[in-house]
Amino acid sequence: MTEKIVKVRGRHGTKSLDITIPAELSDKFDINAGDLFKVNVIKDDDSLIINYQLIYKN
Repeated sequence: MTEKIVKVRGRHGTKSLDITIPAELSDKFDINAGDLFKVNVIKDDDSLIINYQLIYKN
């Protein structure tokens, strides 16, 4: 699979941010609106890794 680049977008009227899941990945892995993910964050000096674990399939 080729490397994917995504952009973080802000939401009007809130401090929440959205990270897009590319259509190719959502189709391949059957990810849909309403699915729930647990978020795990790993931070060190040089990188930030945000890991999403599917916990509920809508």
